[in-house]
Amino acid sequence: MDRLLKIIGDEKDEDNITQILKDHWENLGKSNNANQPGVERKFALLMKEIKKEDSVISIVPDKKRRYRYRRFAAAAIIVGIITAGGYFIFNHYPSRQVAKVKNITTGENKEILPGKNAATLTLSDGTTVVLDEVQNGTISTQGNAKILKLSNGTLSYNNLNKETKEVLYNTISTPKGGQYQLLLSDGSKVWLNAASSVKFPATFVGKERKVELLGEAYFEVAKNRDMPFKVNVDGLEVEVLGTHFNINSYSDESTVRTTLLEGSVKINSSKAKIFLKPGQQAKLERDGEVKIINNADLDEVVAWKEGRFQFDRADIYTVMRQIKRWYDVSIEYKGIVSSHFGGTISRNVNLSQVLKMLQLTGEVKFKIEDRKVVVIPNVL
Repeated sequence: MDRLLKIIGDEKDEDNITQILKDHWENLGKSNNANQPGVERKFALLMKEIKKEDSVISIVPDKKRRYRYRRFAAAAIIVGIITAGGYFIFNHYPSRQVAKVKNITTGENKEILPGKNAATLTLSDGTTVVLDEVQNGTISTQGNAKILKLSNGTLSYNNLNKETKEVLYNTISTPKGGQYQLLLSDGSKVWLNAASSVKFPATFVGKERKVELLGEAYFEVAKNRDMPFKVNVDGLEVEVLGTHFNINSYSDESTVRTTLLEGSVKINSSKAKIFLKPGQQAKLERDGEVKIINNADLDEVVAWKEGRFQFDRADIYTVMRQIKRWYDVSIEYKGIVSSHFGGTISRNVNLSQVLKMLQLTGEVKFKIEDRKVVVIPNVL
């Protein structure tokens, strides 16, 4: 797949890209003993449907090069489909017609829009502020910190350089369908994903900087060797001096995942103390055991922060949990979908467009009922 992506990236002519993809599609079919008439029909149908779509899928081969040009739309979508459903289309169901994207049932429902910057700030005295409803500028003062809403939507805590030993805790919480950025008083940056919250002091006092997390957040911690930064999350403590890392601790996920992008962190749990290196991921199991994953897919881990859904051989339940949180919908399953999905889809498009891309694999179809998505296996 990496070789195919390189060819697509280097190729200048769109017709040649289409031919390259067609050849790859047919070779994939041959390798899985598919009948060629069926392969030809599926590819023609895919190309027809793709020409109707905007470029909502892009494939990211590495950190330095990101192909998001509209003229690569067909190539990107096809690669996503090959990654996602090619094995199942050609091997398990060689005669299946690939699902037409227009067959998502929505009735009279309005489009379900993507999430946005939305959060609630709870001050130390219990006062709440709906951040997406207040104007830019000063919101409040907490001890030694002035709280500002910046023009880019970030919530910022600025030190006032007053003498104080008082610790005032604030909490910022995002709803389903919300995300927010936070600049702490020490200069550390926090990106908060949907349905998440972080509790933190308005200003850090003492020998450590300690915050508490629920859900998912990405941290860029300001260096201060005299005051280690600690994140407490669901039975786990992540200790750092200055580094970039992501923590996923949603209660509906099977593990708490800490992924290090830069620097070093120390993981403290009831059963282990582990140092992570860049590119490693620590998975805290529900029994307290910690497993280390080397060479974690960093692009996939931080895709949410950069406005993408990104999957690599993910099951439908993993995919739909992310969709549920970002679009604030409930999910119902009508049967078992055993397929695994891969590819990249923008988080900035309406829900129906995301479901259309998933449906192009031919393995699943969807029905939208108000704010509920019904997931249906695409049986013969």
